[in-house]
Amino acid sequence: MQPDYDTDPLRRGAWQAFFEAHAAVVPALEAEMLAEHGFNMRWYDVLLQLAAAPDRRLTMGELSDAVVITKGGLTKLVDRMAAAGLVTRERQAGDRRVTPVRLTQAGWEAYQNARRTHHRGVAEHFLDQLSRDELAALTPALRRVRDRARARS
Repeated sequence: MQPDYDTDPLRRGAWQAFFEAHAAVVPALEAEMLAEHGFNMRWYDVLLQLAAAPDRRLTMGELSDAVVITKGGLTKLVDRMAAAGLVTRERQAGDRRVTPVRLTQAGWEAYQNARRTHHRGVAEHFLDQLSRDELAALTPALRRVRDRARARS
């Protein structure tokens, strides 16, 4: 049995450090995305998922499963992105979750520009702060945490 969170400073410290690092890095990335591209990380996440998808197209259900940031309000977010010309919604009768969403050429270009900002920010605020050995240890550990959390949900 694992030591209790409240009584084990190593476990508590690891969680606190992860939580505080996330709370510091994500707002910095968000501020850069807004300043340089006029949209937030949720928009970037949608652009990223669509850019990586076959034919740059996903159904709303697939997009909901793919986004990393938050899933709440995804339909309205996609509607706003469509109004901005970054995506199109291919309307179909029935369930809106099976409505395909496709990245437009303008969306592809916005993604390519924002991608450079995102990569620069991730390097500056996160990757460059860690040694190669730390990255090698951190990556499999965080993937294991992610995979176990996904398996429970």
